[in-house]
Amino acid sequence: MSKQHITYFDFLRGIAILMVIGIHTYVASDFSSVDGTIRIILRQFLNCAVPIFLALSAFFLGRKRLDSRETIISFWKKQIPKVYIPCIIWSVPLFALTIIGGGKSIVNELVMMLVCGYSIYYFIALIIQYYLLLPLLQKYSKIMLVCSGIISVVSIIIITYLTSIKGVQLPLILYAGSFVTWFVFYMLGVYYSKYDREYSLKSVLWLIIIGFALECFETYFLNTNYGGGVGIKLSSFIYSYGIILLVLSPKIQALYKDNHFTSFIVYVGKISFGLYLTHCYVISVVGEIYSISSWLISFCVVSILTILLVMLSRKVLPQSINKYIGFL
Repeated sequence: MSKQHITYFDFLRGIAILMVIGIHTYVASDFSSVDGTIRIILRQFLNCAVPIFLALSAFFLGRKRLDSRETIISFWKKQIPKVYIPCIIWSVPLFALTIIGGGKSIVNELVMMLVCGYSIYYFIALIIQYYLLLPLLQKYSKIMLVCSGIISVVSIIIITYLTSIKGVQLPLILYAGSFVTWFVFYMLGVYYSKYDREYSLKSVLWLIIIGFALECFETYFLNTNYGGGVGIKLSSFIYSYGIILLVLSPKIQALYKDNHFTSFIVYVGKISFGLYLTHCYVISVVGEIYSISSWLISFCVVSILTILLVMLSRKVLPQSINKYIGFL
């Protein structure tokens, strides 16, 4: 695998983690003003962040040989602790704060922590499920790609109906942390790790345009009738599907060039796991110190501070500690 090849995918991870920070610093808005409309439309561009991470993970791990009991067990022993241990470490403060706040069962909260149920750490539970399923997904990649599409469509329709229309307050870990919700994106990565990435970019661009237009329409419908509606939904899955095909295209990859900007984003991509684990803490601290009403300013402040935090830790702390807290 060439250096340019790896660098390009680190660049994609860098873009994706910045999009995640953009999602979590988003200032809630609606369609009642021009400013609110612009913000809510810009927010729709970011809905492909988690799908991109899943597809990239599957694209590389899908190439591993997992054709025997020994190789499968070895893979699980290596990959699962790498993401699970840092997640638990960073979940401990949230567990402690919840218990200190009172009114919560210690046993229930302990279970919540152990299943990665706090905050955005549902993603760890999600990726571990895919690690466990990967040998099966590799073996039956063609039929699984079709099945994953059907399963994800049905899942997101049910989730949108329950959460956005009926207003049911489901725990994030229950719907976002289930492998069925995002299944199609991980399977895309697995599939194209085995087969040629030769498809029409014209068709892909049309898929993205149509998906984004549908996003704006569905968001308007959900927001004006029920509130919210800016996050995951069927239209955002269509848009994300197109984005993944776009960024995985060898033709798009060939356009990548090294320069000061892309090199910075590549570095961000290399430390993206650490940024993911810590940025919500930074958001909370910044919010306690000063309330920032501008989405752009909030995004820039949180991004810069989180990057500096991880950079400083990597320089000051021993590698053994950085490994366990997810900064390597």
